[in-house]
Amino acid sequence: MRKTKASASKPAACEHCAGTALVRRITTYPVRLAGPGHLAGKEIHVQRVALYQCQSCQHLMPTPAGWAKVERCVANGMALFLGLLH
Repeated sequence: MRKTKASASKPAACEHCAGTALVRRITTYPVRLAGPGHLAGKEIHVQRVALYQCQSCQHLMPTPAGWAKVERCVANGMALFLGLLH
């Protein structure tokens, strides 16, 4: 039996401007932290994230796999900054 990849559904329109011209990219995705304490307002840049970019407003929307990577990297980054990693 062949294994097939689950295809990520492409968004119909941009979440920001409702533009329909979306292009798939693999690029750096910035994430602004909301807490705790001294980390609030800081920004983490996650490298090589799969996402869609709106050609009208340049808004970046990660794919489901891209979101999973962002969540993993942010969790590990926060643990590192808070001194929870050994």
